[in-house]
Amino acid sequence: MKNSLYSLLSVLLFVLPVYLFAQPRWVMTPPSDPSYTMCEISCVSDGNKIYGEAFIPKAPGRHPAVILSHGYSGTHHGFYPMVDTLAKLGYVCYCYDFAGGSPYSQSEGRTEDMSIFTERQNLMDVLDMVRGWDCVDPDHVFLLGESQGGCVSAITAPKVADKIKAILLTFPALCIPDDGFAQYPTLASVPDTVTIMGMRIGRAYYEKFYDNYDIYQDIAGYPGDVLIVHGTDDGLVKPEYSAKASNIYDHCELHLIFKAGHGFWKPEDRALYHQYVLDFLGRHLSE
Repeated sequence: MKNSLYSLLSVLLFVLPVYLFAQPRWVMTPPSDPSYTMCEISCVSDGNKIYGEAFIPKAPGRHPAVILSHGYSGTHHGFYPMVDTLAKLGYVCYCYDFAGGSPYSQSEGRTEDMSIFTERQNLMDVLDMVRGWDCVDPDHVFLLGESQGGCVSAITAPKVADKIKAILLTFPALCIPDDGFAQYPTLASVPDTVTIMGMRIGRAYYEKFYDNYDIYQDIAGYPGDVLIVHGTDDGLVKPEYSAKASNIYDHCELHLIFKAGHGFWKPEDRALYHQYVLDFLGRHLSE
């Protein structure tokens, strides 16, 4: 009984923040500051319009850029505190909604068609767009992803290694294939649709995992620098997944935040996470 209550509480603690950050746009307005400009910029990925917001420093010249990818059922809104800080420091930031990534997404696409592989294609197309902007230094483009967005950033990185400087993975959900196998041992047992954490997803979310897919083999091809930040008390994505990843990458910096859960919702945990990000990015600007 105690374990069941703990599992339920862990899910609720994850779903509630996701729900709050995934609400329609009027709930959260973009940050603003005299030092940067916000522009709504979209692109097309696999036939779907991808909605995003670019925060561009007003200082002239080319700037380093950070592409921020949200988690399961999230939206770009969740990155507003992060992009405000980064844009003030001179980074171009682009946060966007995955196609079918949330019931509240401003991008096109059905949640039933979404998977980490469709999201990988979205990120690749977003990256190509951002690198082509006149305000962006194409030699200093970073991928930052949280939870499922961290997983997507990780599997995207080997395919775009020559286009990015480094990747930053925040409690990356590298457990997604294992979670799928635990729920559905065979492809035949996967339903056409299922509702997980309040979002309806389809068979497409799982089916490629049954083709001898190994997510660690997938991410191992990235030769660049990696930052991973994870909480020791994450009940949704066990920190062991990040620990294993840190041993697979050639150049990985792993930070575990003591007693932090999934989402870093305590202010002190989020502040520490942001500092790790700023320190990591800062060290790579001079390279």
